[in-house]
Amino acid sequence: MTLFGREPQVLSLQAAAEEAVAGRGSATLVEGEAGIGKSALLDVVAAYCDRLGMRVLRATGEQLETDLPFAVAGACLDVLTTGGQANQARVAALLRGEGADRQPGAAGHDFVVTEAMLDLVDDWCAAGPVAVLVDDVQWADAQSIVVLHRLCRGIAQYPLLLVLAAAPEPRGEAMRLLVRSMAAKGAHRMTLPPLDPQAVAELVEATVGAPTGPQLANLVAAAQGHPLYLSELVAGLSRDGALRISQGRAETDHETPPAESLQAMIMSRLGPLPPQTQAVLQRAAVLGGNVDLPLLAAVLETPVLELAEAFTAAAGAGLLVETDTGLQFRHDLIRQGLARQAPSSVHGVLHQRAAQALMDRGADVERIAEHLAQLDHAEHGQWLMTAAPQLTVRAPDLAVTLLRAAAAAAPDDRAATSLNLALIRALLWAGQTDDAEQVLHDQLAAFQSPATRTQLLELRMDGYFRQGRLQQAAAAGEDAARLAPAHPGRLYGFAAVCRLLIGEFDTADRLAGDALRTGLATGDAVAQAYGHNTLAVLRFSQSRVLEALDLNTDAMTALDHGDATMIVDPLVVRAMCLFALDRPAELDLVLDAAMRRNRDTGGVYLTSAQLLRANVLFLRGRWDDALAEIRAALDCPDPMHQAPALRGLAALVAMHRGQARTLDPELDELATARVLEAPFTAPLRWAQALAEENEAGPGAALDILFPIWEQPPTFSPRCIGYRLCADLARLAYAAGDTGRLRVLADTTADLLSRQAIDSVEGTAAFCAGLLHEDPAQLLAAAAWFAQTGWPMHEGYAREHAAVLLAAAGRLQPARDELAAAVALYTDLEAQRDIDRARARARQAGLRQGVRGPRGRPKHGWAALSDTEHKVALAVAEGRSNPDIAAQMFLSPRTVQSHVSSILAKLGLRSRVEIAVSASTVEDRAAATG
Repeated sequence: MTLFGREPQVLSLQAAAEEAVAGRGSATLVEGEAGIGKSALLDVVAAYCDRLGMRVLRATGEQLETDLPFAVAGACLDVLTTGGQANQARVAALLRGEGADRQPGAAGHDFVVTEAMLDLVDDWCAAGPVAVLVDDVQWADAQSIVVLHRLCRGIAQYPLLLVLAAAPEPRGEAMRLLVRSMAAKGAHRMTLPPLDPQAVAELVEATVGAPTGPQLANLVAAAQGHPLYLSELVAGLSRDGALRISQGRAETDHETPPAESLQAMIMSRLGPLPPQTQAVLQRAAVLGGNVDLPLLAAVLETPVLELAEAFTAAAGAGLLVETDTGLQFRHDLIRQGLARQAPSSVHGVLHQRAAQALMDRGADVERIAEHLAQLDHAEHGQWLMTAAPQLTVRAPDLAVTLLRAAAAAAPDDRAATSLNLALIRALLWAGQTDDAEQVLHDQLAAFQSPATRTQLLELRMDGYFRQGRLQQAAAAGEDAARLAPAHPGRLYGFAAVCRLLIGEFDTADRLAGDALRTGLATGDAVAQAYGHNTLAVLRFSQSRVLEALDLNTDAMTALDHGDATMIVDPLVVRAMCLFALDRPAELDLVLDAAMRRNRDTGGVYLTSAQLLRANVLFLRGRWDDALAEIRAALDCPDPMHQAPALRGLAALVAMHRGQARTLDPELDELATARVLEAPFTAPLRWAQALAEENEAGPGAALDILFPIWEQPPTFSPRCIGYRLCADLARLAYAAGDTGRLRVLADTTADLLSRQAIDSVEGTAAFCAGLLHEDPAQLLAAAAWFAQTGWPMHEGYAREHAAVLLAAAGRLQPARDELAAAVALYTDLEAQRDIDRARARARQAGLRQGVRGPRGRPKHGWAALSDTEHKVALAVAEGRSNPDIAAQMFLSPRTVQSHVSSILAKLGLRSRVEIAVSASTVEDRAAATG
């Protein structure tokens, strides 16, 4: 295809494609009015990418599919059918709703599908360069826009070209957000202007076979450089016989265009076609942009061969084109014009017949629903009752629309109740909890059988829980359980969890016991799991960790035989217990399993598991790895509101490293206002305390941090909260607050009597050592922390021992301990702690005497952490993020975070450059032995 006047745009996109082949991806948004040439430009780019050997993925947004989740992304990735590769088949299965019973709602399902699609593209990019080209993206569904948004993130790392074409209007909120996001991430914005006079002359000459004469030139000037208008103008003149070649120039006697508007000019192509063919085209246009001949034949009750003749004539007239997916209208303006010509009374009949024909052929429920949604009255209520569960997962907004209309038009109360139950489920799945509550209220107000009332109460319980109204959720669950439903134990278990989350421990304990007893009596494994797991959380909150772990083991054993998931993830509960017991090997495996399951099911505890892992990495001194985990977690859905804690932990690292002295204002406000009663939110207050230490001294910092230990939050009991005690004791000692230091020594000693593990031994010894100013106890604490693998805590112990040894005149042991502390801080890049330790040593009259240990370089391969080094080598081997994630027990998002850090430290731009750099390093290492 030759594009006239578009050389700069073509060259720009071809250069971007070549860069993508070289490993440096980019995104471009092509904007322009209808008919300006966006689709033709994408055709040229697609052909060029194909010649470069890229995998070319194409799709076009359809106005009739804006309510169909992942319609554009699914078509682009060719996953709307079950065929293809295994990873494509997995996405196709997710789109059909497989596994949706394990997911909490539409948001969770969308997250799972999005992640699977991104993994698929990631795998393809690892195999070779990929081009994703989407036309009419302004009609894309919201879920597909999220996928495109995520593809733009970090695109420069990948051999990926993303080109989106969009009309300027209309644009929904999701599309406007995508445009802003692309601009913020450095994507190119390309607006197609009208053709200049030279390009217009070349286009007309190429079309008619000769340069334009004066009259024709005047006429085409009225097109104002609009390519489609020009093409249609010349085609109209040709059809009218109004073009002639005279003296080597194309000329016309017409003084005005054949039609008043572009739309009318396009529709003039219908003129030569028989009325019957025109009528067929009108009806096809009503049903959508892609022509499904068998469906249309069934709708019109016309043989396929007869329709094929009509469509052959239409293609000859330039109204239809043949694509890889079949016949479609050459331009949506053509389809819109034809559809408007069909009488409005015909539209409903056509959609109703299409829905019936699709039902007869067993088509996907969403395709049937698309046509039913175009009717102005409810139809096929019986089919809808059967299809509602699958339709709710596949297209929740369509399900809500159709179920609401069908319930209002139900023939009797029984049918209305069934449809309303399905409607409530669809509303809850779609996150429309207020609407669901209103329908629930109306249904409960009417007379209902006990079985129906139980279902309604269970749905109300679910709705309240989704809204965070735990008191009402618990009450609804208890009411439903008392009606003797099929699974009363599960309802007691659900209510127990709600009571637990709002701190009503005694009631939660009683309900958990009810769930367990009922589950054992009825053989309901899920009820048993609820009882055991809720009791495990209660025992954990009482710092009875071993009991909690045993109860959690019983819960997981019962759940192996169950058929449902639970609202408190047993894997996360188990991870909390192992975290408290310092069992790192087991903890890593359980956290990996918890993160994978929540990622694969859209579970709400993904960020909780990531936060726990980041805390573990922080304590182990793997701060770069912790930051990678935090960045990945902040990029995930956050239903448990863990972002402040994640950001607080990142701020904690920044302060230790001397990269910040204060919290940013937003985080400081959160730390001040937030009631820290959610799991693992102590890092936020911890970071605030370190910031206050910089500004107002250790006493002010202690006032902020000590209440966390003195009055432990519900889900941060002392069995895990003692990790703060080293900083608490350090601050109390610096502030001369002997009273609080004594409290810390006494309470950690008491904790040690119930939780005799290395890190508690070290914490108790550290607090006692500072209280009694005993360097021997501090050195014992350092040994315990070294055994545990907590380098920052070990550094604290050795730093304080050095100061006390110096005060006692034991200068050489003091220097040795100071050097050991500084070495530990240096490995952590903890400049704040290095500076503090040296300043305190100088005040004690202690000099290191020699240059301290050198820190890790900031740039180059030597700057990489162990994890980053492994990831870099895996990238160099051509492995995809999902493949690396599976190998290293990480999430793909965490791997991507590591890759971003690697690129920054190596000063590179793409994964390909990492591979080149790695081979150079290996060659250099081999040459030097």
